[in-house]
Amino acid sequence: MLIVSRRPDESILIKLAGGVDDSLTLKELFAQGPIEITLLKGKGRNVRMGIAAPPELSIRRKG
Repeated sequence: MLIVSRRPDESILIKLAGGVDDSLTLKELFAQGPIEITLLKGKGRNVRMGIAAPPELSIRRKG
């Protein structure tokens, strides 16, 4: 699980990881399970979340 903090107007990107066959169907991509986002903590304008996703997906901070 990746844990990130985000503020208003900041984003995360979820896309195919490098080297993964881009012809995978959604069924194949999510065969190991769904993307799960858990809100862990909120303080002021910050939110801390945990993201669990199949290994074929890359999760990165943006902004």
